[in-house]
Amino acid sequence: MKTPHQPEFEPGRAYRTRDLRPWSANPTRLARRLVDEGKLREAAHGLYYAPRPTRFGPAPASDEELLRAFLGGEPFLVTGPPYWNALGLGSTAMFAVVLVYNTRRSGEFQLGGRRFLLRRVYFPVKPTAEWFIVDLLQHHDMAGVGLSGLREGLVATLRSGRWDRARLREMAETYGTKATLAVVDDALHETAASAT
Repeated sequence: MKTPHQPEFEPGRAYRTRDLRPWSANPTRLARRLVDEGKLREAAHGLYYAPRPTRFGPAPASDEELLRAFLGGEPFLVTGPPYWNALGLGSTAMFAVVLVYNTRRSGEFQLGGRRFLLRRVYFPVKPTAEWFIVDLLQHHDMAGVGLSGLREGLVATLRSGRWDRARLREMAETYGTKATLAVVDDALHETAASAT
């Protein structure tokens, strides 16, 4: 017999239907009732969040919190234009979707009214700026910028001493294709004299 007491929900936290099992033999029905009562909001089929009270009214859970629940706590990494553009290599892309690398799912999903493009790819636990450079080079077509333009930006920023050269080479070798590694090696070679 399940415990009859009412569950307490942390504002801003996301929950899967299965998270409601401790309170009901039928968690789907409980979820519907909690949505009707305003205690939860539906972000996607089987995914809910407890709204955060703000002075402007109830606010949704963060993207990271929705992704944590959606991916069942598996590792993930948000990447794409906000990170690529900040590198100063010439990318000014804008996406209508949030690009997310993970170990579990691929495809486009709508969570809490936002669109997420999930890809199952290999990524570091703690990405550095040098990893984001490699990521941008790998996805230059998505960013709408040519490799030659990115290479020029990379050379200019390497000359100014902005990046850790050894780490950049390591990230390109570990996470990049042969073509990406070739671009990085070429830029490192061209700027080697100014680095010494």
